[in-house]
Amino acid sequence: MIFMLFGISSSVYAQSTEQRIVTGVVADESGTTLPGAAVSVKGTKTAALTNAEGKYSIMVSSNASVLVFSYVGMTPREITVGSKDVVNADLVSSTSTLSDVVVIGYGTLRKSELTSSISSVSQKDLKNLPVAGIDQALQGKVAGVTIANNGGQPGGGVSVRIRGLTKVGDNNEPLYVIDGVPMGAKSTSLEQNFLGGGSGQTGQSVLATLNPADIETIDILKDASAQAIYGARGANGVVLINTKRGRANQGKISYDSYVGMAEIPKKLSVMNLRQNAEYMNSLVGEIRAVPGSGLDSIGEFRDPSLLGTGTDWQDEIYRRGFTQSHQLAFSGGSEKTQFYFSGGYLEQEGTLIKTGFERVTLRANVDHQATKWLKTGITTSLSRSDQQIGLSDGFDAVTSTVLYNSPATPVRDINGNFISQNVIGGSTFGNPNNPVALASLRDVTNQTSKVFGTVYADINIIDGLVLRSEGNFDFSLSSDKAFQPFVQNETTNAIILSPSRLREQRNNSLYWALKNYASYNKTFSKHNIGATLGHEAQRSKYDYINANRNDLVLNLPSLNAGDAGLTQGIGAGAGVWSMESVFARLNYTYDNRYAISGTVRRDGSSTFGDGQKWGTFPAVSASWTVSNESFLKDNKYLNYLKFRAGYGEVGGQDAGGANLYSANITLFGTAPFGAGGLPSNVANPFITWESIVTYNGGVDVTTWNKKLEFSLDVYKKVTTDMLLATQVEAFSGLGTAWNDIQTPRTNDGKMTNTGFDIGLTSYNIQKNDFSWKTNIVFSRYKNVLNSMNKPEATITGMFDEYGTKSLVTLSQQGRPFGAFYGYVTDGLFRSQEELNNGVDYGLSIAPGSLWLGDVRFKDLNGDNVVNDQDVTVIGNPNPDFTYGFTNTFSWKGIDLSVFLYGSQGGNIFNYSRRQTESLSSAYNNQLTTVLNRYSANNPDGDMPRYNQWHNNNSRISDRYIEDASYLRIQNVALGFSLPKSLINKVKVNNARFYLSVQNLYTFTNYSGYDPELGAMNNNVRFMNIDNGHYPVPRTFTLGTNIEF
Repeated sequence: MIFMLFGISSSVYAQSTEQRIVTGVVADESGTTLPGAAVSVKGTKTAALTNAEGKYSIMVSSNASVLVFSYVGMTPREITVGSKDVVNADLVSSTSTLSDVVVIGYGTLRKSELTSSISSVSQKDLKNLPVAGIDQALQGKVAGVTIANNGGQPGGGVSVRIRGLTKVGDNNEPLYVIDGVPMGAKSTSLEQNFLGGGSGQTGQSVLATLNPADIETIDILKDASAQAIYGARGANGVVLINTKRGRANQGKISYDSYVGMAEIPKKLSVMNLRQNAEYMNSLVGEIRAVPGSGLDSIGEFRDPSLLGTGTDWQDEIYRRGFTQSHQLAFSGGSEKTQFYFSGGYLEQEGTLIKTGFERVTLRANVDHQATKWLKTGITTSLSRSDQQIGLSDGFDAVTSTVLYNSPATPVRDINGNFISQNVIGGSTFGNPNNPVALASLRDVTNQTSKVFGTVYADINIIDGLVLRSEGNFDFSLSSDKAFQPFVQNETTNAIILSPSRLREQRNNSLYWALKNYASYNKTFSKHNIGATLGHEAQRSKYDYINANRNDLVLNLPSLNAGDAGLTQGIGAGAGVWSMESVFARLNYTYDNRYAISGTVRRDGSSTFGDGQKWGTFPAVSASWTVSNESFLKDNKYLNYLKFRAGYGEVGGQDAGGANLYSANITLFGTAPFGAGGLPSNVANPFITWESIVTYNGGVDVTTWNKKLEFSLDVYKKVTTDMLLATQVEAFSGLGTAWNDIQTPRTNDGKMTNTGFDIGLTSYNIQKNDFSWKTNIVFSRYKNVLNSMNKPEATITGMFDEYGTKSLVTLSQQGRPFGAFYGYVTDGLFRSQEELNNGVDYGLSIAPGSLWLGDVRFKDLNGDNVVNDQDVTVIGNPNPDFTYGFTNTFSWKGIDLSVFLYGSQGGNIFNYSRRQTESLSSAYNNQLTTVLNRYSANNPDGDMPRYNQWHNNNSRISDRYIEDASYLRIQNVALGFSLPKSLINKVKVNNARFYLSVQNLYTFTNYSGYDPELGAMNNNVRFMNIDNGHYPVPRTFTLGTNIEF
């Protein structure tokens, strides 16, 4: 008995000594600490919360105690204590996102209550991407959104299409709303075209002034039932961006930084000097018999084996560009006041010499609970950006001349002076425009200072009813400058650049909006009601002034560097636009099973005249959550099933700031009879809103024990009453080649987009130390221009090539918009019989005109003549479908993500090949493909013969149409988070380092630099055209995320 009592007392003593305090840190899968996470001892009432640094302390009774860790949006985790005194826990995201809050415009809604098509992206999904604008980072992340870079210009724009094209006008970009402030699309400044940039010169991204690191969430409104709350401004879709805010009692300091290097992914195969000499020598024999050829053997070229590779202009013009980004943010606050302050710096050197982008940003977000019934706040963003622009997408642009300038021409002479052309054996080689001189000596810049933000006050009237009064503002000042000095070679006096030219433009714009709306949200038993009623007034005003001067006496970038007698020009303009709106929305959900939403907005716009100003845009949508029905509830195979259907209408008013109902006057002061003014357009007082109607049906499914989430949306978007320019006869004097007086706009025509979107998320593995997640998005749409104001009416896309306009795209009834238009080829003439039996080309059959090796074009109308009556649709710039495929892995402190993006189908018009495969000049360089041209010695060559007497072979035809399909390894990122046991000793909550590669490799059959082309200057008449495109770079980055 004594020994038994002794044993019992010893056991009790041992158990009591096992009772102790356990500490640790709770973090998410990326290593970010989780303040406010719950920690409890399983089977007891003992519990604790983590502090602002994610740390906790809790009493356990024995080694067998089990700690339960939980956090909102995370999967709970259980860990047995054992003998450890420190127990850290990493929680992974919960597969259930139904409780997530989605921003829907003028309010929020739980994801489970959505009835329309809305996609959400978090900042975590977009981190570590070396982009200036967040729009670039959205590519392949959202189903139904097609995104393409317009070029590799740092800070340059992208083409964003939500479910295809909405309008036939230039602007098809979505409306971006940042903390309630709408942002309009940007286009190219005229100053960029002044020195040789083409009509497709890449404009600046509308989001280039926003620091991506400040973004918390992004919600994309894809169908009209969701967009209708924004009325006419939401016609192209809406992207809602919310920036980060402070949290009470959760102070945090974070520093994010990366440095990197960018390079062009590949070079094009142009002839080197040795190949060029062989090419020239072969031409001598081929064309010497043709009178007037003027081509003969040149001494230095007679033995090409003695020559080197010559000048590689691509190596001279492209470089490795340095990039760096730094962001420091402070956030936190008390129960009454929360704050978020940040500062950011970004520098991107372009891969094209003398191009780059630099940005400084400051942000302040403050929320203050003044009283129990009043909450106020302000969000403010201040930025300054400087962009150096490389002239591209034009015939004399740097990116074009670099491909066809002769390798026989050095960049500089022995004295270091630029050389324009090289004379060898009495023959002049190369283009007068030295690409390196063009890029180095010209100066094209844009400087923008911008401040925008929101001031608000929320008044709690009664329980559930909140009145918000909100003011938005957006003010920007920008300066565009294009300068070209007069430069000549000091040794030879050869002209390098001439004349000296300068153009400057100053732009001011101010937008403001006042919103007052009431929101009511209340739950009564199984009934949940949400209602919004509001009024909005907004106004936008801009003005600009520009001046240009040629032959500057002092050869300096100053308008004062000349005298009054020199060529000069002054211009100015101003515009104002305003809108007043009322809107209402009602959401009703019953028992988390049935939901319906109705929205109506009425907009009045200054764009239209009396009697036409107001438009009403209704929408309705509904959903049925089948999985919450009794017959499916708690089904272990089908966790969630919801059907959605919606209808909505929005309006269009694409006016570019002009009044469409009245005549706008252009003033002049240089006419022989003095100053005056002319109408720039014919008025139409009856013009009114475009109508865009969307029908949407969708299904959301979660299955396989919540490991698989699937969504499908099918839609039809119909645009009617489009704002089209009336097509009239030429003798009317309207819409002439000089565009003196534009024809009136009318409401005519119809365009349809039909398609479907698929989103798939699979949580393949979710264990304590390892997780693997896969995300797939798929988007497909088909665009058809159903009708216009006349059956024979067309919308053309014309290129101005050295004063000659060439038809490149033509949009007509029954075809996709922006279709490529030209001749259809039928191989080459390879025999005399084919020549004799060929149709009439308007050329005689002779070596100097139509001959063996020339391109044979099809006579489509059968009249035995090939002329402009035989041109037809030869390509479609719209892809068949696009897709994104992301795999994310996490193992202990290591994370890896691999993102693939692809576009299948569609065509590219490789316009630059008309120069680089022209086979019409022996002294300009060509692609190496011309070495397999047709000749007497190579009758099976797949390229046309050399022909310098006419440009018949270079007609716009399907010869230049290529497949636009590609699959790209878009981003690979590998990260490592330092152990908490190490960094907590130095008061660091999280420290992560990563390596990232953007645009690693592209699988494609396209022969140019990059199959991702976007739209030239965001103009949908010029989609997927390569005319000296600035290639999108490959970027390597090394970065860190540190949190205190």
